Amino acid sequence: MRLRLLQVKGLLVILFLLIAGIGLKAQTVALSNNLVYDATLTPNLGIEMKVDSSWTVGLTGGFRPWPTSDAKTRKYRHLSLMALARKWTAGTPWKGAFYGFDALYMHYNFADLKLLYFGMFGDARHHRIQGNLYGLGSKGGYAWDLGSGFGLELMGGLDLSYTHYRMYECVKCGSLLQKRNKVYLLPTAAVNLNYHF
Repeated sequence: MRLRLLQVKGLLVILFLLIAGIGLKAQTVALSNNLVYDATLTPNLGIEMKVDSSWTVGLTGGFRPWPTSDAKTRKYRHLSLMALARKWTAGTPWKGAFYGFDALYMHYNFADLKLLYFGMFGDARHHRIQGNLYGLGSKGGYAWDLGSGFGLELMGGLDLSYTHYRMYECVKCGSLLQKRNKVYLLPTAAVNLNYHF
């Protein structure tokens, strides 16, 4: 876990340096919140910056640490990071149609999940699984300018993802049953509320 925290801190330092290197001009940076992620009780925040008249790059993170008690049978803990580059077809960031490319990382600890997300985490229904997921994919969508720097966007995409996890016999403890690797086509969706300045 300590190594993962160092990786997250390293990514945040790189992102800060990128922002500082570009300089803050009017409508250069946007902060966003994914309302779909909020519905899963996952606090999240994205930061995105304009790199030219029609391209933006950004990083979004979500962290759901609860339930914090290992006595709970149902677990849905995870940390996710997504880097994204987007091309705005109207030539103005955060307005109109866009398409882009993303890279995704997630560390997760799931157990007693009734939701089968496109067959990905079926082993978490009766066991505890803990692992990492990596993905690459494309995104597309549309953004509306709501005025005063605020905007709303709908985004969907598909990632080719690879996950490696360990499966345990019980939620709190238990022996390691097996290690598994899987490859998925992972659909993604977001409804982002953003503020650009």
